[in-house]
Amino acid sequence: MLKMSSKKPETKIKNKSAREISKERLNRITKARKHRVRTTGRVVKYGAKSFVRNTWLSAAAIAIMAITLIVLGATIIATDVMKTTIKEVESQVDISVYIKQSATKEQVERIIGRMVQLETVDEVNYTSPEDANRKTIENLVADTNITDEAMIKELYDAPNALPWTLNVKLTSLDNTSELENFVDNDESTKNMLDAKPPSYANKNRETIDQIARIMNRVQIIGLIAAGVFAVIAILIVFNTIRMAIFSRKEEIYMMKLVGASRWFIIGPFVVEAAFYGIVAALVGAAVVYGAVYAIEAQLGSIVTPTLDLMKHYWYFVLSAFLLGGIVIGIISSLLATRKYLKL
Repeated sequence: MLKMSSKKPETKIKNKSAREISKERLNRITKARKHRVRTTGRVVKYGAKSFVRNTWLSAAAIAIMAITLIVLGATIIATDVMKTTIKEVESQVDISVYIKQSATKEQVERIIGRMVQLETVDEVNYTSPEDANRKTIENLVADTNITDEAMIKELYDAPNALPWTLNVKLTSLDNTSELENFVDNDESTKNMLDAKPPSYANKNRETIDQIARIMNRVQIIGLIAAGVFAVIAILIVFNTIRMAIFSRKEEIYMMKLVGASRWFIIGPFVVEAAFYGIVAALVGAAVVYGAVYAIEAQLGSIVTPTLDLMKHYWYFVLSAFLLGGIVIGIISSLLATRKYLKL
């Protein structure tokens, strides 16, 4: 009995020591976390002070970073506006296929029924010979200011030589091959074609191609310009951080002597550069939004879809600006601290 009772206190002691060890470990983890939080707070505080202290150097870095973000944002917006313009032009362009005047409405509708089944065809409408003749006479009267009732009546009474017109809208004007193949090889359609050939190519196609070429050039030039300004911004922030390091070299030396961590030393410079990026992003976003509003007042509907998108997803646009500015600032500061803190 004595032996059995002697084991219980030992077990309790062992269990108690295990609980104490777990508690001490938890306390150490909690203290370490609190220490990291306090250290991060001090790093942010020192970085903010350095940002305010180097006012003129900060202004130069912010200005060039803002220009970089503005150029990049303007390139993206210009590309989107041109894409919208191309879509609007394409929506107003259709390809005309001409059917003999002698064809019946049922025959024309059967051709349309087969044509709309093509993958590249979005919509097909038709204009009858009578409607085409009436519109032609109305336009002629309006353009020539004819007021003689007898002459107008003679125009309407004259023989109508106009064919049926099928107005075909494609999903993309870049691909007319499927429609051309259908018109050339579908027997029932080929036999009903008028002598007037289909209008696969027109001046609107040339306009669209020209806009597309300009859009590609704007993209290339904009990206190159943004890249050049980004390099300049990195160099300016790099030199700004380098000067800050040299001005605080004795303070940095003392921190190394007392055993300060690497993050505690380089952190304030990274935070300072991140502040450059944040302010530059806010300035750049304000300039871009103001410019788009001003352009809309001048050009109207061309810019409206892009502006509506920017207003609806403003948080995404602002986040993109902030991310771009902060990344440029952090890269510059890390390059500077990596090189000059070793010295």
